[in-house]
Amino acid sequence: MKIKSLTLIALIALPLAVATGGKTPDRFEQADKNHDGMLSLDEVNAFLVREIFGPRDKNKDGKLTRAEWMVSKDASLAEDFRVRDANGDGVVTMEEALAYGRKKGMAKELMQKADTNKDGKLSMAEIRAYYASKEGPVR
Repeated sequence: MKIKSLTLIALIALPLAVATGGKTPDRFEQADKNHDGMLSLDEVNAFLVREIFGPRDKNKDGKLTRAEWMVSKDASLAEDFRVRDANGDGVVTMEEALAYGRKKGMAKELMQKADTNKDGKLSMAEIRAYYASKEGPVR
């Protein structure tokens, strides 16, 4: 699965905790680091990067090796790893992953699509509307 697809899945999954009666931590609240009820571009980027980075960091050392990154034999993943490893040391740190996310704009594309009032932030209503347009209404 391509990283772009994972990014979309992660954003779409944000409202699910709210929809499931709070049995799991509210992912919107987790992403909303300043607790203003809105998600900024930086908050979306950090959330999405952590959603991709965290499960792959099998030993939880804050670094991804090429082996941890390669969740499938898809050759494009090797290139994805190489471009994220900014200093070429064979590991991708969380800082490198966050910097890559800010630079390459994975969150920017999602913000452009979901931010219907164009205020540069995502509300829960905008996320729900975006989710509904992709998968059907959140119940």
